[in-house]
Amino acid sequence: MTDYMPTRLFLLRHGPTSAPPGCFAGSSDVPLSAQGLVRLDNIRAQLKDADCWYCSPMLRTRQTLQHLRHLKFKVGEPVYDERLREIDFGRWELQTFADIAAQDEELLPAWNQYLDFTFPEGEAVAAFIQRVEAMLAVFSGMETSAGTNTVAVVTHGGVIRTMICLALGISPRNYLLFDVQPASLTVLDLFSEGGVLRGLNL
Repeated sequence: MTDYMPTRLFLLRHGPTSAPPGCFAGSSDVPLSAQGLVRLDNIRAQLKDADCWYCSPMLRTRQTLQHLRHLKFKVGEPVYDERLREIDFGRWELQTFADIAAQDEELLPAWNQYLDFTFPEGEAVAAFIQRVEAMLAVFSGMETSAGTNTVAVVTHGGVIRTMICLALGISPRNYLLFDVQPASLTVLDLFSEGGVLRGLNL
Protein backbone atom coordinates (compact mmCIF):
# COMPACT_ATOMS: atom_id res chain seq x y z
CA MET A 1 0.00 0.00 0.00
CA THR A 2 1.05 3.64 -0.47
CA ASP A 3 1.66 6.20 2.28
CA TYR A 4 -1.71 7.71 1.53
CA MET A 5 -4.59 7.14 3.89
CA PRO A 6 -7.71 5.50 2.47
CA THR A 7 -11.14 6.88 1.94
CA ARG A 8 -13.46 5.07 4.31
CA LEU A 9 -16.95 4.52 2.95
CA PHE A 10 -19.88 3.95 5.28
CA LEU A 11 -22.50 2.53 2.92
CA LEU A 12 -25.91 2.65 4.57
CA ARG A 13 -28.75 0.77 2.97
CA HIS A 14 -32.12 2.41 3.50
CA GLY A 15 -34.53 0.80 5.94
CA PRO A 16 -37.31 -1.66 5.07
CA THR A 17 -39.97 -0.20 2.81
CA SER A 18 -43.70 -0.51 2.32
CA ALA A 19 -43.19 -2.52 -0.90
CA PRO A 20 -44.84 -5.99 -0.90
CA PRO A 21 -42.58 -8.65 0.65
CA GLY A 22 -40.33 -10.48 -1.80
CA CYS A 23 -40.85 -8.09 -4.69
CA PHE A 24 -38.23 -6.27 -6.76
CA ALA A 25 -38.28 -2.55 -5.93
CA GLY A 26 -35.82 -0.57 -8.00
CA SER A 27 -37.05 2.59 -9.71
CA SER A 28 -40.38 2.47 -7.84
CA ASP A 29 -40.33 5.33 -5.34
CA VAL A 30 -41.70 3.41 -2.36
CA PRO A 31 -41.53 4.98 1.12
CA LEU A 32 -40.07 3.48 4.27
CA SER A 33 -42.33 1.43 6.47
CA ALA A 34 -42.79 2.22 10.17
CA GLN A 35 -40.55 -0.78 10.85
CA GLY A 36 -37.93 0.78 8.62
CA LEU A 37 -37.68 3.82 10.86
CA VAL A 38 -37.42 1.69 14.01
CA ARG A 39 -34.62 -0.46 12.59
CA LEU A 40 -32.53 2.60 11.83
CA ASP A 41 -32.19 3.20 15.57
CA ASN A 42 -29.92 0.14 15.73
CA ILE A 43 -27.10 1.81 13.79
CA ARG A 44 -26.62 4.70 16.22
CA ALA A 45 -23.50 3.11 17.76
CA GLN A 46 -21.87 2.20 14.44
CA LEU A 47 -22.31 5.19 12.18
CA LYS A 48 -19.62 7.76 12.85
CA ASP A 49 -19.56 11.42 11.91
CA ALA A 50 -18.55 11.77 8.29
CA ASP A 51 -16.60 14.41 6.43
CA CYS A 52 -19.27 14.43 3.73
CA TRP A 53 -22.54 12.75 2.83
CA TYR A 54 -23.91 11.37 -0.43
CA CYS A 55 -27.44 10.12 -0.99
CA SER A 56 -29.58 8.55 -3.66
CA PRO A 57 -32.39 10.96 -4.59
CA MET A 58 -35.09 8.30 -4.10
CA LEU A 59 -37.76 8.72 -1.43
CA ARG A 60 -36.70 5.79 0.74
CA THR A 61 -33.10 7.02 0.99
CA ARG A 62 -34.12 10.62 1.62
CA GLN A 63 -36.44 9.44 4.41
CA THR A 64 -33.58 7.39 5.87
CA LEU A 65 -31.36 10.46 5.90
CA GLN A 66 -34.09 12.58 7.48
CA HIS A 67 -34.60 10.01 10.23
CA LEU A 68 -30.88 10.08 11.01
CA ARG A 69 -31.24 13.80 11.56
CA HIS A 70 -34.11 13.12 13.98
CA LEU A 71 -31.75 10.78 15.85
CA LYS A 72 -29.34 13.72 16.28
CA PHE A 73 -26.74 12.43 13.86
CA LYS A 74 -24.42 15.12 12.56
CA VAL A 75 -25.55 15.02 8.94
CA GLY A 76 -24.20 17.71 6.66
CA GLU A 77 -25.92 18.84 3.50
CA PRO A 78 -25.77 15.72 1.31
CA VAL A 79 -24.84 15.47 -2.33
CA TYR A 80 -27.78 13.84 -4.11
CA ASP A 81 -26.48 11.87 -7.07
CA GLU A 82 -28.59 10.02 -9.65
CA ARG A 83 -25.85 7.41 -10.04
CA LEU A 84 -26.71 6.11 -6.55
CA ARG A 85 -30.24 5.08 -7.59
CA GLU A 86 -31.23 1.43 -7.50
CA ILE A 87 -31.38 -0.40 -10.82
CA ASP A 88 -34.59 -0.02 -12.86
CA PHE A 89 -36.30 -3.41 -13.15
CA GLY A 90 -38.65 -2.11 -15.83
CA ARG A 91 -41.90 -4.05 -16.11
CA TRP A 92 -40.68 -6.38 -13.35
CA GLU A 93 -40.95 -3.59 -10.80
CA LEU A 94 -42.84 -4.63 -7.64
CA GLN A 95 -43.19 -8.22 -8.85
CA THR A 96 -41.90 -11.36 -7.17
CA PHE A 97 -39.63 -13.90 -8.81
CA ALA A 98 -42.64 -16.25 -9.12
CA ASP A 99 -44.56 -13.54 -11.00
CA ILE A 100 -41.61 -12.92 -13.30
CA ALA A 101 -41.05 -16.63 -13.98
CA ALA A 102 -44.71 -17.05 -14.87
CA GLN A 103 -44.80 -14.25 -17.43
CA ASP A 104 -41.23 -14.13 -18.76
CA GLU A 105 -39.76 -17.59 -18.22
CA GLU A 106 -37.79 -17.39 -21.47
CA LEU A 107 -35.78 -14.42 -20.11
CA LEU A 108 -34.55 -16.19 -16.98
CA PRO A 109 -31.41 -17.78 -18.53
CA ALA A 110 -30.21 -14.40 -19.82
CA TRP A 111 -30.96 -12.80 -16.45
CA ASN A 112 -28.91 -15.50 -14.77
CA GLN A 113 -25.92 -14.60 -16.98
CA TYR A 114 -26.55 -11.05 -15.76
CA LEU A 115 -23.78 -8.85 -17.18
CA ASP A 116 -25.24 -8.49 -20.69
CA PHE A 117 -28.86 -8.46 -19.53
CA THR A 118 -31.34 -5.61 -19.91
CA PHE A 119 -34.44 -5.68 -17.74
CA PRO A 120 -37.52 -5.62 -19.99
CA GLU A 121 -38.56 -1.98 -20.41
CA GLY A 122 -35.91 -1.17 -17.80
CA GLU A 123 -32.19 -0.62 -17.35
CA ALA A 124 -29.26 -2.49 -18.85
CA VAL A 125 -27.11 -4.14 -16.20
CA ALA A 126 -23.99 -2.83 -17.96
CA ALA A 127 -25.27 0.75 -17.66
CA PHE A 128 -26.06 0.24 -13.98
CA ILE A 129 -22.59 -1.15 -13.28
CA GLN A 130 -21.03 1.72 -15.22
CA ARG A 131 -22.73 4.39 -13.11
CA VAL A 132 -21.88 2.61 -9.83
CA GLU A 133 -18.28 2.34 -11.03
CA ALA A 134 -18.29 6.07 -11.77
CA MET A 135 -19.41 6.79 -8.19
CA LEU A 136 -16.71 4.50 -6.82
CA ALA A 137 -14.15 6.49 -8.83
CA VAL A 138 -15.43 9.69 -7.22
CA PHE A 139 -15.00 8.22 -3.75
CA SER A 140 -11.60 6.72 -4.56
CA GLY A 141 -10.45 10.14 -5.76
CA MET A 142 -10.94 11.49 -2.24
CA GLU A 143 -7.83 9.64 -1.02
CA THR A 144 -5.55 11.99 0.88
CA SER A 145 -2.24 12.13 2.71
CA ALA A 146 -3.73 14.33 5.42
CA GLY A 147 -5.77 11.58 7.05
CA THR A 148 -8.65 9.23 6.47
CA ASN A 149 -11.61 10.74 4.65
CA THR A 150 -14.87 9.33 5.93
CA VAL A 151 -17.76 9.39 3.47
CA ALA A 152 -21.30 8.34 4.38
CA VAL A 153 -23.46 7.11 1.50
CA VAL A 154 -27.18 6.40 1.85
CA THR A 155 -28.19 4.15 -1.01
CA HIS A 156 -29.63 0.77 -2.07
CA GLY A 157 -28.81 -2.91 -1.74
CA GLY A 158 -27.96 -3.42 -5.41
CA VAL A 159 -25.68 -0.39 -5.46
CA ILE A 160 -23.84 -1.52 -2.31
CA ARG A 161 -23.41 -5.11 -3.54
CA THR A 162 -22.07 -3.91 -6.87
CA MET A 163 -19.75 -1.38 -5.24
CA ILE A 164 -18.30 -4.11 -3.00
CA CYS A 165 -17.58 -6.29 -6.03
CA LEU A 166 -15.95 -3.47 -7.97
CA ALA A 167 -13.84 -2.35 -5.00
CA LEU A 168 -12.61 -5.88 -4.31
CA GLY A 169 -11.93 -6.73 -7.97
CA ILE A 170 -14.73 -9.32 -8.12
CA SER A 171 -17.04 -9.64 -11.13
CA PRO A 172 -20.35 -7.85 -10.42
CA ARG A 173 -22.03 -11.04 -11.62
CA ASN A 174 -21.26 -12.31 -8.09
CA TYR A 175 -23.16 -9.50 -6.36
CA LEU A 176 -25.56 -11.90 -4.64
CA LEU A 177 -22.67 -13.29 -2.58
CA PHE A 178 -23.14 -10.23 -0.37
CA ASP A 179 -26.41 -10.23 1.56
CA VAL A 180 -26.81 -6.54 2.39
CA GLN A 181 -29.66 -6.13 4.87
CA PRO A 182 -31.96 -3.08 5.15
CA ALA A 183 -30.84 -0.44 7.67
CA SER A 184 -27.32 -1.91 7.84
CA LEU A 185 -23.85 -0.49 7.32
CA THR A 186 -21.17 -1.80 5.00
CA VAL A 187 -17.67 -0.38 5.52
CA LEU A 188 -15.13 -0.19 2.69
CA ASP A 189 -11.63 1.26 2.78
CA LEU A 190 -10.53 2.48 -0.65
CA PHE A 191 -6.82 2.57 -1.50
CA SER A 192 -5.30 3.33 -4.88
CA GLU A 193 -4.49 -0.39 -5.22
CA GLY A 194 -8.06 -1.50 -4.44
CA GLY A 195 -10.57 -1.85 -1.67
CA VAL A 196 -10.70 -3.64 1.69
CA LEU A 197 -14.04 -4.78 3.12
CA ARG A 198 -13.98 -3.78 6.80
CA GLY A 199 -17.53 -4.64 7.76
CA LEU A 200 -20.79 -6.05 6.39
CA ASN A 201 -24.27 -5.72 7.92
CA LEU A 202 -23.04 -3.78 10.94
